[in-house]
Amino acid sequence: MGQKSKSYRVYLVWLIAVSTAVRCLLAGLVELGNDEVYYFTYAVQPDWSHFDHPPLVGLFIRLFTLNLHWVNDLTLRLPAISGAALATWLIASCGQLLSNQRTGLIAAVLYTSSLYTSIIAGLFILPDSVQLVFWLAALYCMLKLLHTSRPEKENRYLLLFGLFAGLATMCKVHGVFLWLGFAGYTISYDRRLLKNPYLYLSLGLTFLIISPILFWNIENQFVSWQFHSERVEARNSLDLRSFLVAILGQIAYNNPVNVILFVMALSAIFRGAWTYKIPPFRLLLWCSLPIIVATTLVSLLRPTLPHWSGPGFLGLILITAVFIDDRLGTGQNQRFSRLSKASVAIISTVILSGILVINHYPGTLGDRSTEKMGSGDFTLDMYGWKALRPEFEKIRNEDIRTGQMSANAPLLINNWFPGGHLYHYIAYPLGMRLLGVGPVNALHKFWWLNSINGTLDTGGDAYFIAPSNYFTDPTELHDLSFGIVKNPVRIAQKRNGRVARYWYIYRLKKARKTVGGLSTVR
Repeated sequence: MGQKSKSYRVYLVWLIAVSTAVRCLLAGLVELGNDEVYYFTYAVQPDWSHFDHPPLVGLFIRLFTLNLHWVNDLTLRLPAISGAALATWLIASCGQLLSNQRTGLIAAVLYTSSLYTSIIAGLFILPDSVQLVFWLAALYCMLKLLHTSRPEKENRYLLLFGLFAGLATMCKVHGVFLWLGFAGYTISYDRRLLKNPYLYLSLGLTFLIISPILFWNIENQFVSWQFHSERVEARNSLDLRSFLVAILGQIAYNNPVNVILFVMALSAIFRGAWTYKIPPFRLLLWCSLPIIVATTLVSLLRPTLPHWSGPGFLGLILITAVFIDDRLGTGQNQRFSRLSKASVAIISTVILSGILVINHYPGTLGDRSTEKMGSGDFTLDMYGWKALRPEFEKIRNEDIRTGQMSANAPLLINNWFPGGHLYHYIAYPLGMRLLGVGPVNALHKFWWLNSINGTLDTGGDAYFIAPSNYFTDPTELHDLSFGIVKNPVRIAQKRNGRVARYWYIYRLKKARKTVGGLSTVR
C-alpha cells in the first residue's frame, strides 16, 4: 500500500508539472483576451475595490509582475498558472482527506481536464484564477473540521475557513456562497457548531476582510451594486434561450465527459444506491448546488456567463472522484478508464484546436465586409494586438517629427473593450496617456484611470484607434468635439495571408472642450 501511495504522489507531481509547463507555453502563444487586459488596469491603479470586482486579482498581477517592472503576457498570467498548480494540489489533498491518495489523484485529473478550471481560470488571468485557490482552501478547512474532534483544532479550522472565505470574496463577491453552504450544512446537520463562539469570530473575520468592498462602494454611490443588479435584473418574460445557453455553456466549460460522471455520482447518491461518506458529501453539496442553481435560474431572466457557477463544480469534482475510486474496486476499471481518457482527449483537442484557430485561421470567422471586417470573431480578441504597436508607433513618431501631433497627445477610448487592449498593447508600453470618454457604464475602470492620466485641454490634439470588428466613428460620439478630424489611416491586419480586420487610426485636432478627468460617478 505504501508503494502505491508513493506512486500516486509521483503521478500527481507529474500532472502538476506537465500541466503547468503546457500553460506557460500557451501563455506565450496566445495574446491576452478582453477581460485579461482589462484586469491589468486593477494592477496599474490599485484600490480598495473596483467597478466590476474586488481588488485581489489586480494585487496578484502587481505581485507577479514585480510591481509592474516585468510586464508581458506570461507574467500577467503567472498568478493564474501558479494558482492552477496550487489548486490542483489542494483538490488532491481534499480528495485524499475524503478517501485516499488515489481519490486525490482522480480529483486532480478531473480538475485538469475541465476547460473552466484548467484554462479559463488556470491560464487566463481572471478573478476566478485567484478565487479558486482560496475556495479550495476553504473547502479543505471545512472537510478537516469534520475530521477532528479536538476543540482547539476545530476552532483553528473555523478561523481559517473565515480567512479563506473572506479572501475568496475579495476576488469575486460570490465567494459569500461558501458561507451560505457552510451555514446551510451547519443548521441542517451539525447545530452544535452554533454554540461555538469561534464560528462567529470566523464570520466576523470574513466581514473584516471584505469590508473594503463596502467602504469603496459607499464612497462611489454603490456603483458596483448598481452594475451587478442590472446584470441579473428580471425581464417581463422567461428567456428559455438564455437558459438553454447557460446549461450548454456549463456542460462545455466543465467538460461533457466530466459532467456525465458528475450526474452518475449524484444520481447514485440521490437514489440511495451509494451512501458512502454522507456527512462530507452533504457539506460539499451545500457548497456546490446553491451557486449552480442560483446562476442557472438567473439565466431564465437574462443572459448569464457559464463561468459564474464555476466554483460550485469543485465540490462535484470531489464527490465524483470518491465515486470513481469506489467503483474501481468493483470491476468497473475499464469503463472509468475509458471515460477518463475521453475527458483528457476532449480538453487536449479543445486546446490544440483553439491555438490553431486563433493564430492560423485564414482571415476571419466573422463579418467579411470592409466596414465591419472581423465583427463577431471572438478569436480576434486574442490575436494581432502586438502587431498593431509598431505600425502605430511608426505613424506617431512621424507625426511628432513633422509637428503634426504633440508628443503628449493622448489616445482616447470610449469603451472598456477594446480599450483594454489599446491600453495594454499600445498606450502603456509607449508611455502614452490614455483617456476614457463617456459614461462609467461604458468605461468601467477606465473612468477611474482618468484620475492619473489627467485631461486633454481645449485646443489639444489626440489619437483615436477604431478596429473594424469594434468600429466606432469618433465624429459620432457626443462626448467628443474637435475642430478637425483627419481622414483615418487604414491598416490591414492579416492572418494566414488573408485580411482579418482593419485598424483605423484617427488624428483628432483642436479639442473644443476639455476631455477626460474625473467627476461624480454617473
